[in-house]
Amino acid sequence: MSASRWLWLIAAALAVVVVQLTLADELTVAGVHAELVWVLPVAVGLAAGSKAGMAAGLVGGAVADLFAPTPFGLAAIVGVLLGFAVGRLGEEGIGDLGGSAWWVAPGIAFGGGLVAPVLFAMCGAAIGHRSYFSATLGVVCVLDAFACALLVRPVMRLVGSRIVDDATRAGPLEPVRGAL
Repeated sequence: MSASRWLWLIAAALAVVVVQLTLADELTVAGVHAELVWVLPVAVGLAAGSKAGMAAGLVGGAVADLFAPTPFGLAAIVGVLLGFAVGRLGEEGIGDLGGSAWWVAPGIAFGGGLVAPVLFAMCGAAIGHRSYFSATLGVVCVLDAFACALLVRPVMRLVGSRIVDDATRAGPLEPVRGAL
């Protein structure tokens, strides 16, 4: 990835953190709030593929970890895993803005937002922080899922076009698609 793409990821991660700290942290349900950090790797993964999704997860997670009272790198690890998984779908053209139905990207993002807090809690428990498995984990999962579903398409439009590298968009099925 070029330097300009890394700078766009850093700018996008900072923007997500600003929205998180100014808006999302104030909107609470049952004492918890949605974590917007998962939107970036999902949106970039769908728009640009797994490598870019993992990079977005790493950068977004590291920037979010700077402002969270959690072990540094935990959100980055989860973001990398999430960016890879969703990015594999993006490489196949599933969920992209141009070729799929309008609901596919939000549906994938809903699933990513639903899984990310559980993965975060599991990774946290692996390093000794079992407190992330709390009674509010289900609420966090639902809030993150809805936040990801609502924000994925706008973030894809804003960030995806600046991150997309046409060479990385061709997945294993690309030769088959070209023959059809």
